[in-house]
Amino acid sequence: MSHGTSNTPSLHPDAQRLRERATELRSALREAAERGHRMSTQERPRLLALYDELFGELERELQDLALRCAELGRRVELLTVKVARGESITPEIVDLVNKVVDKEYARFHQRLREAFDMTSSQREDIAQARLGAEPDTELVDMYRTAVKRLHPDVAKPSAEDAELWHRLQDAWEQRDASKLRTIVTMLGADEPDADVSANRGIDELQRDVEQLEAKLRAEERKIRRMEGQEPFVFASEINNEAWKRNHRAELETSIAAKKKELDDHKRNYRDLAGGDIAEGTDLRPKEDVDFNKDFRDNTYFNNR
Repeated sequence: MSHGTSNTPSLHPDAQRLRERATELRSALREAAERGHRMSTQERPRLLALYDELFGELERELQDLALRCAELGRRVELLTVKVARGESITPEIVDLVNKVVDKEYARFHQRLREAFDMTSSQREDIAQARLGAEPDTELVDMYRTAVKRLHPDVAKPSAEDAELWHRLQDAWEQRDASKLRTIVTMLGADEPDADVSANRGIDELQRDVEQLEAKLRAEERKIRRMEGQEPFVFASEINNEAWKRNHRAELETSIAAKKKELDDHKRNYRDLAGGDIAEGTDLRPKEDVDFNKDFRDNTYFNNR
């Protein structure tokens, strides 16, 4: 009597262990991605809105003073270089220095305006314009991968899927690779199909585990980095009255210090240039001249 043999291959113990480990890692990775996503899309906006309500006016004043100090300090620095080289500070030299600094600081003024004066829609329009119209291959691949899992014509509709679908469209429109990558991970859309996974050898499974461990470490680092930055660093304190008083006092002290620094720069500029300057960058169109090269040539490379 012959005994039949099973055609079902036995599962190697290491393969089983690696598959189980990969499953655990994918679950942990999805949880970490979801945590990071909540921090970015829910917790951060809530904390920032609360912080702005409490300290927004002081922060705007401090940022404005910091930029004005840096800009006027730069004018003083460049004029001081001229004096150190034994040059006379003529009105033409003063005008050249001011044009150079205007050009250097134009983008900083623009960033400050975006941060405090623009609506979120206006900021988004500018961000998209900077990114350009041509999407890269990785963005396209991630978007297509997520769409296959989420498209309303493909996936069983649910409230959670509908929300993710809208987040996916927002991330695509913003060309935000980080958000797209998070959504792909949350969906598990980058996981291998079951039939593909079943045929993977020990070496391939080991590589899968190592890659998943690296991705999980990266997500956890991202979360720790966010937790160490504003507004998360004061999340546990923002409703504490003593902390609010102390933080307001710190901001007011910083503002007073910047005002003193600005007064010093004004005095130094007046001594060097023979008069005051109207503060603020002139963003009107200027002649198409390389003022930076002209200034460098006249300051650092002039042997007169």
